[in-house]
Amino acid sequence: MTIISSLALAKVESIYIKDITVPQNLRVSYGGKEVIFKNGFKTGVGSAITVKNVDENGELEFYALTDRGPNGDIPTYLKNQKSIPGKFFPSPKFTPMIGILKTQANESAVLVDKIEIKDKEGEKITGLPLPTGKMGSTGEIALDMNMEELGYDINGLDPEGIAVDKNGNFWICDEYGPFIVQLDSQGKILQKFEPGNGLPEVLKYRVPNRGFEGLTIDEDGNVYATVQSTLDIEGKTKDKAIFTRVIKLNPETKEVETFAYPLDKGYKKNSAAKVGDICSLGNNRFLIIEQGKQNGEMQNLIYEVNFSNATDITELENLEENNSQENIKFGEKKLVLDLRNYGWTAEKAEGITILPNRKTIVVINDNDFGMTVEQNLEEYKYNGDTKKLYHNNEESQETFTLKDNGEKSQVWLINLEKEL
Repeated sequence: MTIISSLALAKVESIYIKDITVPQNLRVSYGGKEVIFKNGFKTGVGSAITVKNVDENGELEFYALTDRGPNGDIPTYLKNQKSIPGKFFPSPKFTPMIGILKTQANESAVLVDKIEIKDKEGEKITGLPLPTGKMGSTGEIALDMNMEELGYDINGLDPEGIAVDKNGNFWICDEYGPFIVQLDSQGKILQKFEPGNGLPEVLKYRVPNRGFEGLTIDEDGNVYATVQSTLDIEGKTKDKAIFTRVIKLNPETKEVETFAYPLDKGYKKNSAAKVGDICSLGNNRFLIIEQGKQNGEMQNLIYEVNFSNATDITELENLEENNSQENIKFGEKKLVLDLRNYGWTAEKAEGITILPNRKTIVVINDNDFGMTVEQNLEEYKYNGDTKKLYHNNEESQETFTLKDNGEKSQVWLINLEKEL
């Protein structure tokens, strides 16, 4: 099995950091009691980014993607004496959307418009989890801030990657399924590819909420989507596997290939590694964000990866379990940028693209809509059968609240000395 990981850092000429501003009409409505969110949540469009337009005056326009919407961790939730994973959804009717960002030199980036995602009938979807038993279900329960169940959405999506094809259609990927979805220019779903139905069935073993995290389209129109973390085949491989999968889909022929992206070796557990996004450079070359704690320190790294000599592993079984197979070639990668060397502090670098000049890398962070749950949730348990909350094993009448997580939403424009 061949893994090449050479060091070749790019030289940075300049970096421009743009705080993202969101006008009131594009914020996410919220009817809760917290005064700090009386004007709603600042819409988080940091799950992915791609270029919309670059004009002669230097104005830049991007398509930027939200995920499933504002959500937060819940306390230990017990039902039928079993612990069930779940999330708070304080704005459960939120529709995942494609935002349009504009920026000029020396100015902030401004969210100026949105394209909401709609099902095949033209009805708005939500980011709520899929029902148990459906492909893409994470087994999660969705709750409001009063611990009441919100139900499910059979069309729910958790978008994480975006690109635009030559016909002006959007392609997005999703963490739930994981799905690859084609949308028309107005955000209406045209077709959806899922494990066992257009995509390799092995992808059903994605760790919940670690499905597809990045998507790009190459110069030939092929769609690439990368799984965020290692697969967990039959519950055995998430810490053992040394690679994540990158799927290549030909939209015309529906042919699929799969390549292995090799993970760095500094993680305490390989399942801690997360791919943030992928961007095509042409000729089988890509930029990929890899992030997570390595050797105890948070890393946000940008690699150039070449799949020209990589083995198509679509039909290879048990590869995650057997890391010693011979004659398997992984993608070849080299380090381009360590974002933390330039002052990056956000945990989640989740969107990457490159301007037509081939010298400016654009990175956007996911700030989780600027919110998090106030309480230390490790101290709480909730019994879904008796509808009783316990704080440190004592029954409690407390209700949960939200607070500002203190993280800005930003776009970084990183100008290199040489073209990639």
